[in-house]
Amino acid sequence: MINLKLKRNESRFTNVEKDLLTMFHSCGTGKTNKNFRFAKVDSNFVNFLPYLKDGAVKLYLYYAAAANNDTGESWHSIDTISKKLSATERSIGNWNNQLENLGLIYRTSTGRRSKATFVLPLTGFAVKMSATQMEQALTELNLYTPNEHTRVFGKVQSAIKLYIKSEATNEICEVLCIHLRRVNAVENTELNSVDTFIYDSSVIADKELEEKLTAYDGEDKVVIINGDEEITVGQKAIKPLKSFYITEPSKIDDATVYDILRQLTDDVDFSDLTQISI
Repeated sequence: MINLKLKRNESRFTNVEKDLLTMFHSCGTGKTNKNFRFAKVDSNFVNFLPYLKDGAVKLYLYYAAAANNDTGESWHSIDTISKKLSATERSIGNWNNQLENLGLIYRTSTGRRSKATFVLPLTGFAVKMSATQMEQALTELNLYTPNEHTRVFGKVQSAIKLYIKSEATNEICEVLCIHLRRVNAVENTELNSVDTFIYDSSVIADKELEEKLTAYDGEDKVVIINGDEEITVGQKAIKPLKSFYITEPSKIDDATVYDILRQLTDDVDFSDLTQISI
């Protein structure tokens, strides 16, 4: 096409009110506005409202607004918060207990005079870490059995190995993943559950296995691999859900891993899937 370098008419708003509000929101909350702090309130928070006192809701919103954008933590003392919310320190303590018991926040000592308060995620995600970090987290926090840390991070459900064709390098990557699940409940009523997948990714080292996987020419996007009966993380052997070969080339990032694993752990029937023995 020949570029005649004609000047185009300026575009007009489709809906002035809506488009202007959207534009103001985007500019007001974007990275160029360094004074902006985003209060992240998960939509699943609605499930907790019938079980929270009004004061606890105010306190949760305070923590959401005060939290560090990157880490989700704040260090405000009980005294400071009580003055901000015009409430007694005893009330703040009671509300903190309610929010902690429901799994909405976690408070811990970090060497400061006041405790650090973390706003906990209410929606699942995947996070990449090294195999050493994975072993350290599972062992030191003992996420294999129910304890105070599993209430915060979730309990190990299974280990999963994925073999994924890399879109960028055209290589097959081996992804070791641990599925954690944290349940928020009141007595016997489940309010919310969070599936977290911690994983380590590397290019497959077993050339014989790589050749077998590459030779597969079926049409299935997901194939079951019959291999190890146990997956070892450090000194702990975990019974796997299964191992899978994802034949569709994908990026190996948090969003892709979460999307794949969320589907594989969602009470699905694997009986019709093709199986490869290795």
